[in-house]
Amino acid sequence: MKKDYWTIVISAIFFGLIIPGGQYFSNLGFSLYEISVYSLFFLFIFTLPIILIRKSFPIRRGNLVFFILYGLIGALLQLTQFGGVIFGTPVAIVALLLYTQPIWTTFFGRLILNEEISKIKIFSVVIAFLGVIFLLSPWNIDNIGNTKGLVSSLLAGIFLSLWVIFARKTGINKDYYINTLSAYSFLSLLWLILLFPLIKILYNSYYLTRLSYNFPISYWIYFGVFCLISAFMPNSLFYKAMEKVEASKAGVILLLEPVVASIVAMIIFSQYLTSSSFFGGGLILLSNYLAIKE
Repeated sequence: MKKDYWTIVISAIFFGLIIPGGQYFSNLGFSLYEISVYSLFFLFIFTLPIILIRKSFPIRRGNLVFFILYGLIGALLQLTQFGGVIFGTPVAIVALLLYTQPIWTTFFGRLILNEEISKIKIFSVVIAFLGVIFLLSPWNIDNIGNTKGLVSSLLAGIFLSLWVIFARKTGINKDYYINTLSAYSFLSLLWLILLFPLIKILYNSYYLTRLSYNFPISYWIYFGVFCLISAFMPNSLFYKAMEKVEASKAGVILLLEPVVASIVAMIIFSQYLTSSSFFGGGLILLSNYLAIKE
């Protein structure tokens, strides 16, 4: 069991590359919608060789409705986590509301999966959320943005929680983890494409909702490597480990992601880390220890 916890720790570390990687490709000229769509596309492509070798089809009549709903959750997660930024909410506030995820995961884990809510689990969630607050230091922000941005970011935290819950459900059902990843990425991609005309009408911005493929070959190679390292590898590890790890505990461990993202952003983009950031990171590490120890 401990091996599965450490597998999620490793996946969270690699997930931490997503935010700074997204910033890097945004600087290269990719729109937010292109980053979302093409990351899911590459993620799906990477699963195909394994599925073809195993000769297994991930979507069956028995799980079709489940994965259609899971794909919709994934698409809405992509849209709402960027929605706060679109509506002018500061990134730190968006991240803070996004990482309310462990709170929702603990609640939904009890409601949907009948997971026990112990005192240690509650304590680890509280410590983790305090860690996020110190890591992001929202008290340094004068304007928290408008209501639309706040609601969008909070919904992103809920959808992220449901993503974890559904992942655990596939683990309980003993679905092959690459099949789960393939079905999820394909249907999330399909939902994003179907929703594109509506999103284009609502947010007609070149930097947000453009969807094109006119990029240099080198950019596509970089993007493919980025998706392999920050999406395919950690998702594969995460779905595999969710066969044994409770959703609520996995939700706490995943908060390592903003810690790693902050460190990578400091290295690549020379973003300054304060003493509050280090203290918050320490609290998140403590919450991980409590989640694994229980």
